[in-house]
Amino acid sequence: MAVIHLLDNETINKIAAGEVIESPKSIVKELVENSIDAAADEITVEIKNGGKSLIRITDNGKGIEREQVESAFRRHCTSKITSSEDLNSLFTLGFRGEALASIAAVSRVEVITKTNDDTYGIKMIIEGGIIILKEDVGCPVGTTITVTDLFYNVPARKKFLKSDISESGYINEIVVSLALSKENISFKYINNNMVAFRTPKTNSLINTISSLYEKDLYNSLLKVDYVSSITNITGYTTNLNYYRGNRKQQIVFVNGRVIKHKRISYFIEAAYNTLLPKNKYPACFLKIEIDPALVDVNVHPAKTEVRFQNEEAVLNEVKKAIYSALHSTSIMKEVKKETILHEKSKNIDSSIIFESSFSEDKQKSAYLKNLNDLSNLGSSDNLYEPDSIDNKPIQEIENIKFTEIDFSENNTVENKNIFEEIIEKEKDMPLKESFAPYEKPEFKQETFIESEKDESKLPELSVIGILMDTYIICENLKKDQMFMIDQHAAHERINYEKFLKQYNSMDILIQEIVPEVINLSYDDYQTAVSNAEIFENLGISIENFGNNAILINNIPTIFKDSNLKDVFYSILDSLKEVTKSNLDFVLEKIIKNACVKSVKSGDKLHISEVKALLNDLRMTDNPYTCPHGRPVIIKMTKYEIEKMFERIQS
Repeated sequence: MAVIHLLDNETINKIAAGEVIESPKSIVKELVENSIDAAADEITVEIKNGGKSLIRITDNGKGIEREQVESAFRRHCTSKITSSEDLNSLFTLGFRGEALASIAAVSRVEVITKTNDDTYGIKMIIEGGIIILKEDVGCPVGTTITVTDLFYNVPARKKFLKSDISESGYINEIVVSLALSKENISFKYINNNMVAFRTPKTNSLINTISSLYEKDLYNSLLKVDYVSSITNITGYTTNLNYYRGNRKQQIVFVNGRVIKHKRISYFIEAAYNTLLPKNKYPACFLKIEIDPALVDVNVHPAKTEVRFQNEEAVLNEVKKAIYSALHSTSIMKEVKKETILHEKSKNIDSSIIFESSFSEDKQKSAYLKNLNDLSNLGSSDNLYEPDSIDNKPIQEIENIKFTEIDFSENNTVENKNIFEEIIEKEKDMPLKESFAPYEKPEFKQETFIESEKDESKLPELSVIGILMDTYIICENLKKDQMFMIDQHAAHERINYEKFLKQYNSMDILIQEIVPEVINLSYDDYQTAVSNAEIFENLGISIENFGNNAILINNIPTIFKDSNLKDVFYSILDSLKEVTKSNLDFVLEKIIKNACVKSVKSGDKLHISEVKALLNDLRMTDNPYTCPHGRPVIIKMTKYEIEKMFERIQS
């Protein structure tokens, strides 16, 4: 029978390190929190190789008393609490007395520290939990802790570390979070000898946010300032002009501590219910102040999980705080004239590519639609009211030159002449009539399938009409069947398969655009430039534009009518969620986002556009569902219809 015995200190420390020190970011978090507790107002974080070879934290805090330096690296030694009762009134970030001992057990550590009362500082070196050097040294007041060769004595743990880029990204997240938690502290972050960012010492959270994130986020911020009987909630959340594809920019603090709490995220998003697109999330920076006795922070050694005594009440207060901020001003999504003109001019000044599968009528209507969009730019109030554009100048339309349009080989000279004639006629007509939306024509029963090689999984159909500008109604005369087709889901399927096939054959059609600069946060910039090859393979050319900015020169033609930033951030956020080993999954998800340029429910389509859409649909491998699994087409037989009208009895 096995004998029960006491483990030696080395084994105990390594076991504890397995709970507290999961990766380099855990070390950074623990050491920076110690610096904050030491009342530092300047903290420098330096890493190399994702923290695997070097982590150095330097602060100007109180320092460690020279006679207490050794004790600081023993397990369960802490200056933060003296008894279990103190857990009910915690105002420090650290309190367990495990971090330094755990770090020293699995790495080589050098600590240099000095208090204001000491003449000299003290330097101590620890390897694998054993002190090998202790001596006096000259140094400023404060503490510098250097950690090298992480997990050198625990090779099994070292194998599980991710790439340098991934580990650097995790460290960046934690440093950003800690900087936001204490805006009165100046943070400097150095990655591989390069200064990634520096935050100011300020009394305003928004100043810290502006030093860490891109201009688009900063310009979208709404102030949160909410007081209730159980909590005070302050910070910022974004309006409807800014959202991302994941929750990484939702950062929450409880009594100054960075926390992870899934339910808080859900309640934040509940305040945005129906206001943002599906699977898009706001950014927010929330500081929750609550009586320490009402929250338990001693849930996990990492101290990022908390439990509230009355969780439902706190969560509802969070929702109310966000809701109040959102509705403190108009929540209407703003569209600036300059932005739209720039976006539209990019598509027109560049080559306009017409899909060969669309008929001549489709080409005409697509071109006129571009002109229609330009004519509606008088003001944001008139963007969605075509009848209100009388007497608007048509300067933007008149300045378009046909020599700037790249007609493909499939488009003949006659096509060009047709467009010229159309524009001349349009100029002579009142603007209101020229650019009125499509009137739904009287549809005749026309068979749209005319392909010689019929490999479609759909039967021959005749278009009857369009219901609610969303559902295409067709019938199959040969078999007494009626079909309803969702135009948006159909276009999603077409775009998805088209782009997927282009990618798999490495033959993505590219369209040059007017170069656009996108300013990014440090983390987003690093992700973009380190994945430049993936963007290139997807048909998006990005260049380093300096100071956390990139330049995009071209995009796939399938996204030519999309918002460029939406497409870029969709890919960027997808790349952040998985490793390169799961790249196929990422690409699958990215390509599914082809729906961003698909025709939407409510878009008015001409009969020629409908016929072209259905012709493309029948050539897809799966015409039955969209990439997200929703049905594209629903069939009803004559028998089922007559049964509903009780013409026949079952």
